[in-house]
Amino acid sequence: MVMRTGFVCGCGHSGTTLIATILASHPDVYLPFQETNVFFKWTPLAMFRYWKLKRAALGAGKTFLLEKTPRHIRRVGRIRRLVPGARFVMPVRDGRDVVASLAKRLGDPAEALDRWIDDNALVLAEQEAPDVLIYRYEDLVEDPARIVERICGFLDLSFSSDLLDYHRNPQQWFKPAEVEVETQHAALRNQQVNKPIYDGRGRWKTELGQMELKELTEGRGKPLMQAFGYV
Repeated sequence: MVMRTGFVCGCGHSGTTLIATILASHPDVYLPFQETNVFFKWTPLAMFRYWKLKRAALGAGKTFLLEKTPRHIRRVGRIRRLVPGARFVMPVRDGRDVVASLAKRLGDPAEALDRWIDDNALVLAEQEAPDVLIYRYEDLVEDPARIVERICGFLDLSFSSDLLDYHRNPQQWFKPAEVEVETQHAALRNQQVNKPIYDGRGRWKTELGQMELKELTEGRGKPLMQAFGYV
């Protein structure tokens, strides 16, 4: 059985978990419901763990291995070398909404802003690569069937509107940790990804600080916001 591989990566809180969960409902797709960070490991260990993922996919009778670790956007070149033929799906999302969401999660708006800029600069650098598909979270919200069909075509997977009913088979993504705040976060995130596609557009209007807004619309983030059609 030929095993094909795809990676979902990009800036966190841009819809990576959402699209991975949707694609995981495809009958040919195997997805480990965790962020493996495999390709941040020493090469022999990385390849061993990747082999274990492939073995698990084959054991489940699947022909497509999908892995979702947002931070793998920083290891795309390495993945290409180690996994020939891999394809990459990279969601982008309005920086104002992402920074608002990340700041709430990280507790540091400056770190959230830096992360959006750094990670999406790497996404933009891949826009001409034939093994990369970049799409906007907002377009998925607006017309999910069109975007999911486009992604399936890119990954050589059949498309069915049944994929949009992914929430009828709830998945356990974020495992609760011992720390109470992490347990609350895990429970909230699992609740979010097991619902129909949620429209999270515009949260920045009530949650984003003025300094971060200015950096995204007038400062360091403006070129990226313009490149992805947000300004």
